[in-house]
Amino acid sequence: MNQVKIEESLFGKLPDKQIVKKYTMTNKNGFSVSLISYGASIQSVLTKDKAGKMVNIALGFETIEEYLSNPYIGSTIGRVSNRIARSRFELNGNVYHLEKNEGGNTLHGGPKGLAMKNWASAIVDNHVKFSYVSADGEGGFPGEVWFDAWFKLEENENTLSIEYKAITDKPTPVNMTNHFYFNLNGRDSTDRIYNHLIKINSDKYLELNTDNTVSGNCKQVDQSKYDLRDFTLLAERISIDADWPENGFDNYFLGNNNSSDLALSVLASVKNPSNGIMFELKSNQPGLYFYTGNFLDISTSHGSHFKKHHGFCLEAHNYPDSLNHKQFPNCILNPEKEYYHLTTLTFSIE
Repeated sequence: MNQVKIEESLFGKLPDKQIVKKYTMTNKNGFSVSLISYGASIQSVLTKDKAGKMVNIALGFETIEEYLSNPYIGSTIGRVSNRIARSRFELNGNVYHLEKNEGGNTLHGGPKGLAMKNWASAIVDNHVKFSYVSADGEGGFPGEVWFDAWFKLEENENTLSIEYKAITDKPTPVNMTNHFYFNLNGRDSTDRIYNHLIKINSDKYLELNTDNTVSGNCKQVDQSKYDLRDFTLLAERISIDADWPENGFDNYFLGNNNSSDLALSVLASVKNPSNGIMFELKSNQPGLYFYTGNFLDISTSHGSHFKKHHGFCLEAHNYPDSLNHKQFPNCILNPEKEYYHLTTLTFSIE
């Protein structure tokens, strides 16, 4: 008998009276993850520190109104993660113009992306399943797409598995991720992420243009602030460019897994020496986006203020803007195929 307990409750209501549901999964160790149907989002992650105290390390909110104002906190991202330059792409001889939501670009699927949808939801065996059908032409993207997001806790180890699946009736781009923000000091701590040690298994990162779209060039991490192949104190690396308006990380790192089938591999690990909490991220995706909350400035209803560098994101997904850089791995989903994304987060104490 599976010893993961899953509870369903009411989180809130949208302005159109849709009900937003909350699901809390707890395993036999007391490790707990809460999810909400709006954005198929991670709302909280409670794990023990080395003193045995339960710490909520996920940035999240207590009201639906706050999620409506801040849609990328913990949410599922799609149809296409990250930025599509100039909000356009070509596919099979057609040019598609997308809805813009960051200057002249489309970020995280645009203003009608998956993060802004209230997904259908249900408890299925030992999973929480979220589903959403995106209409042909939504946001400017071709094809009707059926999306599923599956969240599962392991019974004996503190592992959260996130599975994304999609099928379509027309060729269309799909590149999903989860936009969790973590602070291993705790969501409501006054300490930011500077005391965290991070390791990213990557020899290369993608160069950025001034608008944070990718240039198409891959650069070696050697002898740069981007060399995170050994555990590195974030305070030291973030301080390198303290005079830059966006000081911190906002970069895509290429995974070192050269397998063509993209088997599950360790992309990153993070630990907090202060309280012993650490986690390891594995994914079948070719790389991940590392963001250190450079623009966070949110006062919450529960009394916390998420300031700059209060949380970080590790977003496993395919290369950004691969639609406009043909040398990058293809993100086109065809009707005869299923999109499949698997990411696992395993928490422990050191």
